[in-house]
Amino acid sequence: MMQKKSKSILIVNSEPDVAGLFSEMLLMDVDKYIINTAYTGNDCLLALERDIPDMVLLDMDFIDTDGWNLIEKIKETGREIPVVVITSKPPGIDDFLRLSMVSDYLMKPVTLDGLLMAVKDALEIPALLLECIETVKRCKGKEEILYLVFSLLKQGIADRIYPDRILENDPGTKLLLYNLRDKIEKTTREIDSFKNNKVLIA
Repeated sequence: MMQKKSKSILIVNSEPDVAGLFSEMLLMDVDKYIINTAYTGNDCLLALERDIPDMVLLDMDFIDTDGWNLIEKIKETGREIPVVVITSKPPGIDDFLRLSMVSDYLMKPVTLDGLLMAVKDALEIPALLLECIETVKRCKGKEEILYLVFSLLKQGIADRIYPDRILENDPGTKLLLYNLRDKIEKTTREIDSFKNNKVLIA
């Protein structure tokens, strides 16, 4: 039986103690990860030149660069590297269009279960989405609505991005997220209807 290859994770955090804590948390998972660390944006880019990780666990506060700029540079490498953000800063209105660049946006404090779930999702969901998209390409009709679902899912629109308690004083953002959630739920119901009508072939 072929042994499963361990996934590699690059932790990028300006605080070595925090990076070490996240490393210890990841090593508690049943899946065994290869962990590397970088403490500046430049160190992150140098690490990517040496070895491409399976994913990046990224803080947003660095002395030498802005977190979003660093994410853009990671994407410019041309590699499909999932990025999970861990930060104490909630995303602003201007950031919502950029959330599609990351697999997840976690707010501190992060629980062990929350971290492990976000990492597992980042490592497994992209391949699953590609498989779903390939399935859609083989279907006749209804492609537009299905592509909408996959696009929304890829943006990671979920309750944990912006807990309700944070949104109490930000009704505009709260309404935006709720509208997106309603679109996802509506589209999901339509997909279920398509399946029941045997539009999708198993």
